[in-house]
Amino acid sequence: MKVLIFTPQFHQLGGAERSVVELAVELNKRGIHTDILSMYTEDIPGVDKAKRYLLKEGIPAVHFLGMHVHPTIVSMFPAIMRLRRLVYEEGYDVIETSMLSPSVIASWALKGLRAVHVVGIRCVYMRNREVSKQHKFFKFSVRFNSRVRYYAITDYTREKWIKYSRTLPEKSRTIHNSIPDSFFNVRVNRNELRQELGIPEDACLAIYVGRCAAYKGIDTLLNALGPILVRNNMYLLYVGSPDFGVAGTETMLKQMKTLISSENWNEVVRFLGQRHDIPNILASADVLVHVTRTEAFGRTLAEAMAVGLPVVASNVEAVPEVLEGSDSIMVPADDPVALRQAVLKTLHRNPSEVACAIERGRIRAEDFRIGRRTDAMIELFKDVLSNRF
Repeated sequence: MKVLIFTPQFHQLGGAERSVVELAVELNKRGIHTDILSMYTEDIPGVDKAKRYLLKEGIPAVHFLGMHVHPTIVSMFPAIMRLRRLVYEEGYDVIETSMLSPSVIASWALKGLRAVHVVGIRCVYMRNREVSKQHKFFKFSVRFNSRVRYYAITDYTREKWIKYSRTLPEKSRTIHNSIPDSFFNVRVNRNELRQELGIPEDACLAIYVGRCAAYKGIDTLLNALGPILVRNNMYLLYVGSPDFGVAGTETMLKQMKTLISSENWNEVVRFLGQRHDIPNILASADVLVHVTRTEAFGRTLAEAMAVGLPVVASNVEAVPEVLEGSDSIMVPADDPVALRQAVLKTLHRNPSEVACAIERGRIRAEDFRIGRRTDAMIELFKDVLSNRF
């Protein structure tokens, strides 16, 4: 079996991109030849370093389709032919995509070839929400190739995809997202992060991890905790890069910075940007707050549970499924009062309650180990190739 994982890029690792890279590495460890293909060119800053890392981690080959960032539909036609030629020449059996543009390109490129296209559904698709021309073309493209099969990262996401795309249920299955084993074995001095940031050792750290985008509810988080930070000896840390490709993000961040400045919260609210020590940061905090307005999985929820960090999250879409069985507190989205109360309740738990919450969270996180996901993906590929799925 020879697999090609086709992704927009791999040099700026958000949650989805990390999952792509981790899957490719794990498949190769299992003896499944798995290469990576980027949509873009090799001369983008940071790509060469990321490519060297992938090759060092055991990826046999890293290819580039040569497209420009933010491609037009017209530019997809030569890309389709280049991918078709690559698949034919390299003899790939399975092409996996899990983001919109690669899925469109691969669906057309593989028409008539023996290679099978597997599409990962990583977003919650709603018929009254995903109505753009790009989404409509994506839905049409993947349905155009009758050999396409799907996996969704939660049951909720799969259910919504079936309704949105009107594909047959037997053409999809659920394979939960995963996190690396490193999150289960964190041993860290909690005061190191405080010393790095100049935060008192006895302060409480509330943390958000993820892309800073309009739909993530990070403005609600600021409105909820900002007024109580100083009197409760708390700090609020945002970890992640701004996603200005999401409508409303730039305006939201400007409004947040203005509020922080006007209320003199600059010392107690910190934006740390992209970090590469997420396990240590999570293990150093006191509560993870994840109040997104839409969520297909929530990788950081699983990461927090694995390191033993209590969670407060919005009760939306797939979040309850991921947190099932844990002692995490869920609140309505965009409700700063309920969010504030939930965070304070979490921080004021007694030691036995904290120990119970940590244990239940870690038990739930075991379901998201990368080994389980890799096993399920290999089984899916084998079933697709043998026409059992």
